Parts: sequence; structure tokens; C-alpha cells
Amino acid sequence: MKKVLWIVLAMVALVFGFLISQGLYRTVEVEQGEQGGFILVGVEHVGPYMEIGGAFAKVKTQFPDGELAGIYYDNPEFVPEDSLRSFAGVKVSATEGLEAIAAHPGFRLVEIEKGPALYTEWSGGSGVVSMILGTMKAYPALKAACEETGLCTENSIAFEEYSDAGTRYVMKL
Repeated sequence: MKKVLWIVLAMVALVFGFLISQGLYRTVEVEQGEQGGFILVGVEHVGPYMEIGGAFAKVKTQFPDGELAGIYYDNPEFVPEDSLRSFAGVKVSATEGLEAIAAHPGFRLVEIEKGPALYTEWSGGSGVVSMILGTMKAYPALKAACEETGLCTENSIAFEEYSDAGTRYVMKL
């Protein structure tokens, strides 16, 4: 019995250590500045934001080396989960984007104009666990900054830029 208890405690310690390494206790600093100014080619997704992975997989298949970004149009506090609109894409130039949609029917272009935003950087680790922790920490911090500054409106959109260094979470004002 004592041996089982030690094994369970060791496993709990390992899981806890892993979560710490992925950013469990990392704080989020929200900044204000200009963000955006890029074009994405990709596909739309309607439904729970947590299920956008299939759309990203489709984009990644066609553009394996591109810099991915996701746009989240609706506030999940006000829009039913099955009606949430989002977009999974890869950053391209205008010329590359036009060539891509000509070659890949079903893909479309979306522009994120440069403009004022609240944003935060997340580099808690790599992988799904870090991304989930980053999302769980970034959006409440962005929401609090929106409420504190009064800058966000019902027309504000969120987008995320993914890179090897981490994820930038942005609330475009």
C-alpha cells in the first residue's frame, strides 16, 4: 500500500511539474499598440473554437511552412457555441494569396488591417497543453484590459498569431 502511495505521489509531482513547465504560474502582461497589417489565406470554421484544429490541419497541408494565424469573430459569452465564426489561415503577400486561392478552391483571403489593439505574448512551452494554458490566461487578461480601458466594442475581433517563439493573443479594437 505504501508503495502505491509513493507511485501516485510521484505521478502527481510529475504532472504538476509538467504543468509548471508549460506556464501554469506564468503571469500575462497586456500591452496596447498597433497590431495586424497582414493577409491570410485559409478556410472558415463555424462551431466551437476548440474544434478549429481541423481547419488548421487543412491549411497546414497546403502551406506546411507558413506562419499560421487564427481569427475569432464572435464573443463566446454572447454567441451560441455551434454558431461561433472563426478563420484558420497562413500569412501571405497579396500576390501569393491570389495565386493560392486560384490553386485551392475553397480557400479565401482575409485581411487584418493594422490598427489599435490590446495584446499579450505567450511562450509557456510547446504543444497543446501550453496553448490551452495560454488561452485560459490570455483571454481573461484581455477581457479585464478591455473593461478597464473601455476600448473594446461589440465589433472587436480576436486573433492569434502562432510562431515557434509562442503565441500572440490580440484583441483588435
